[in-house]
Order: sequence, then structure tokens, then C-alpha cells
Amino acid sequence: MPVSANPSVSPLLPYRRVPAGQAIVWWAEGWRTFLRAPLPWVGMTVALLVILVVLRALPLGGLLSQWLSLPLFALGAVFASFLRRRWVQAQTMTPQGMPVEPATEGTLEESAQLWRKRIRPLLVASVLVLVLGGAFGAVFVLGLGAMFGVGLASMGALSHVLSPGAGMMAGMGAMAGGLFTLMLLALAALFLLNVAFWFVNTLVALGGVQPWDAIVLSAKAGFANVGALILFTLLLIPISLIAMIPAGLGLLVLLPVLSGASYASYQDVFGMARAMPVDADTPPGYVR
Repeated sequence: MPVSANPSVSPLLPYRRVPAGQAIVWWAEGWRTFLRAPLPWVGMTVALLVILVVLRALPLGGLLSQWLSLPLFALGAVFASFLRRRWVQAQTMTPQGMPVEPATEGTLEESAQLWRKRIRPLLVASVLVLVLGGAFGAVFVLGLGAMFGVGLASMGALSHVLSPGAGMMAGMGAMAGGLFTLMLLALAALFLLNVAFWFVNTLVALGGVQPWDAIVLSAKAGFANVGALILFTLLLIPISLIAMIPAGLGLLVLLPVLSGASYASYQDVFGMARAMPVDADTPPGYVR
């Protein structure tokens, strides 16, 4: 299924349900997006990583970096949208059979201008994501702690009935099984948050959607397309491991690819729900 070139989103725009296999299309589009302008992508990624490292060295740097990470990485999705438009325009002007060579000069500057217009709602959205994610995490941890405590108490009572050696073995087995279950549940919780917030930055940065509406719409669209996001995440795990092998230098490629894939998923889910005409100077996916 091709990625649409002219998505426009309003807060009430219905989203599309796409097959799980579209995750592969998103990864492929992210890779193609990187290849269209590798040097600008690497330069921008280095700059963003340096900013985050500097922020972490400041007081409350961890909180600052989390707050600013969503707006900063939204710039990648904006850049991907401009690259996509340049690519589509170049295809329409290139005779069939000739290699397509889109002009990328000035694309990063255009992206930064659009990003600056959307920085305020992006910061608000980032605050909301942190608050909601923190609240969910706190409730989740408290709930798991209570369940884990009840489970250990039950096993402790059982161990008193058994012989000393069997009781110790039963207690250690229960502890190991409980920790493994907690780890799996924690990973599941992180994945649910990732699904709920997957489209937030692209909806705000490119769709012009207000922060709270973007969170609600992102959650609805994310869980409606949970199959594709599961496959995308499963593919991300080995890809991330490979990216970390050469002293982490693969992140300079992985982060741009993720930005392009995020934009592709946004177009795929929201862009073809309704084809609204846009001005020639309006980047794909942006509503004034």
C-alpha cells in the first residue's frame, strides 16, 4: 500500500485501520527517507543527541531531556515530510527511466521554520505525555507491588507447611517466577504507552492538532492499529541491537530511519482517510 503524499488532519478526522504488515512498509519508507539526504540526517541527529546529553548534565536534566525529547524528535518527522514532498515533486518532473534526484537544499531550514511554529503545542503535548505516562506508571507499579506482596505472602504461608528444604526451594522459585512476571508486565505496560502516544508528535507537528486532541486521537488510532505497532516494535528490537554494535554509531542511522518511519505511519493511518486540497507551499500533513 503506497504512502499518501497529501495527508491533512483535523481533530475529528477518522483514522484508518491498516494491516499489520504495513509495519514493514513503514520501516522501508524510513530507510528510503534516510537515503534521500543522509548527510543532513546525520548532522541533525548528532545535534539532537548533543542537546539531550547537555540537558542531562544540568540540574533536573533527566526531566528536562524527557520533556524536550518529543519536540526535538518531532523535527525529524517534519524534515521527513518535506523530503517526501520534494521526492514526489521530483518524480512528477523526471522523465520515465531517468534517476530521480530531488533537490534537498533549504529543506532543513524550511523544516525548522515549521517546527518553530509548532514548538509551543509540542511542549504542551510533551508535558501531558509525561504526566499521563507517570500517572499510569505509578498506578501500575502500586498495583503490581500489591499483587507481588500478596503472592509472596501466600508462598510464605505454604513454605511453613512444607519441609525446610522444600519450603526454601518453593520460596526461591516463587521469587524468580514473580520477578520474571513483573518484568513481562512492565514491558507490556511500556508497549501500551508507546502505542497510545505513537502519533502524538506527528499529529501536533504536522497535523496542527491541539495537544489534548492529539493524545486522544493517537490513543484511538494506535490501539486500532496495534497489530502493525506490535510488528514494528518486534522489528525494532533486533534493528536496535545491530545499531548498537559499532560503538553505538548505528544510532546516527537508526534515529533518522525511525523519524521517516514515524512519518510514514502517520501518513498511512491518517493521510488517506480524507484527501483535502492543500496549498503548494504547505508541507504534506500540515494544517495551518
